[in-house]
Amino acid sequence: MHPLRVLVLALLSAAAAPADADDLPVARPAGPFFETEHVDVAVSGSVIVGVASSNALGGHAVQQLRLSPWPAMAGNQLCLTVLSRDGVYYSHNTYDVPALERARPVQLRYDTALQARLNKYADDELAMRARPGACETSGNEYYVLDAGAGKRPETIHIFVNSFGATDVFWHDKGTDTHGNCDAIDVGRRTSFDHQCEIRWPASTRERLDLRIERERYGREMPAADLTLFLSPQP
Repeated sequence: MHPLRVLVLALLSAAAAPADADDLPVARPAGPFFETEHVDVAVSGSVIVGVASSNALGGHAVQQLRLSPWPAMAGNQLCLTVLSRDGVYYSHNTYDVPALERARPVQLRYDTALQARLNKYADDELAMRARPGACETSGNEYYVLDAGAGKRPETIHIFVNSFGATDVFWHDKGTDTHGNCDAIDVGRRTSFDHQCEIRWPASTRERLDLRIERERYGREMPAADLTLFLSPQP
């Protein structure tokens, strides 16, 4: 083939390809992708089951997950957990994350073989959670998962396993603001049963220090403190 024709075809292909998908660095699972699908076996032992923006809700979002991996994580790794509210679907994978500039987002490659199943989960039926470090570690710091590009999130969603609480609240310790979390009272609630919806900060805040408070018939239950790292927005 004539060299000029090869060059023209290459330029046309580059112009037709989605620039964002090509340019975005990709974080990949550190080992074989783990996921399972069984009835009523995945019950979270954590109060905080999922943390995501309003752009990253429901099963369709798993193929577009992204975050800004700052502050620097130990070993350039993070742990991504995905858990369905009905307890049927569960995945748990450590990701290797490329070293990036602070504000640069990274896409998480989600190698599921069950995408058709995941597509059936609505916004309040699938909880996704990303923590710094490998999955063998523990902690209360989370990246707020985002999805897609160019759309500023409206809200942050925290999915909570209340462990029998009758009332659940969120408290932003940085601004001393409070709000109620909504009970999910339809469908199966094997893995989580409340959703806290917090408006995305209008300021340039890069982290939120929150507390999830629970009560059972007016009696306090142990609170859960967490730190959320926000992706820079346009």
